Amino acid sequence: MSTNSPIDSVADFLDRRLGEMAPIMRIHDGLRVTTHCMYPSNGLIQVTVRGGTTTIVASDEGGAIGEALAAGIPMRDFSRQLAHRVKDQGLFFKDGVIFTPRMPMEAAPLAVLLVANSSQDIARWLYEHAKIKPTRDFRALVESFLKKTFESKVAPATIIGHSRKPHKFANVISFPSGKRLIVDAVVNDPNSINSRVVANLDVKANNDPLIDQRIVFDDEDNWTPADLNLLQVGAILVPFSRSPEVIGRIAASAR
Repeated sequence: MSTNSPIDSVADFLDRRLGEMAPIMRIHDGLRVTTHCMYPSNGLIQVTVRGGTTTIVASDEGGAIGEALAAGIPMRDFSRQLAHRVKDQGLFFKDGVIFTPRMPMEAAPLAVLLVANSSQDIARWLYEHAKIKPTRDFRALVESFLKKTFESKVAPATIIGHSRKPHKFANVISFPSGKRLIVDAVVNDPNSINSRVVANLDVKANNDPLIDQRIVFDDEDNWTPADLNLLQVGAILVPFSRSPEVIGRIAASAR
């Protein structure tokens, strides 16, 4: 007799269908999928999936409304307008949460996509309605994405380079296998570029098989080819829009 719980069945199915494209994390009563969709602040949209042995419900857990509140948008009762906006997608809006009806487990990837796109649409509508221009703190954005995806596994760390100089990294993911992944966010500024290249080069010179390195850059910014080539010298370069896919794949192989 199988001892798998209902959520194990959903997790196995989503891992097969989405595991290589989107990081999936188990929570106490379901699964949390970090999608490629972004809010106006460029935070990555997360969708929670809960279910039994044959059906699931996907939800944004109030993410769109939380995005608006964090931006300082004064909230009125938009329930009727927002419910109307998601209705065409076959979704519901109640108490600030966008969610699907109960759907067959096989439809879980579609449910995640529908909820993520609708949560993005609602957040954009609220920004436009309040006429608030999004702002972007790239380092904070990368840190937030990693914290949501890896929770306590990611933390700041100081690593000694080959020159014996200590280098501080804001985001180092530690895996049970003993491997560590440095995810170094860089902004489009000469000082940031130079310091990140130097730090990564010095650590890379250790040739430590337990340390992997990636430099993440904001691909919505205007970078020169010369600066991108320089960053590539420090570590493998990852555009932020592809970081969920790339880092998720590295994490899966490092466990």
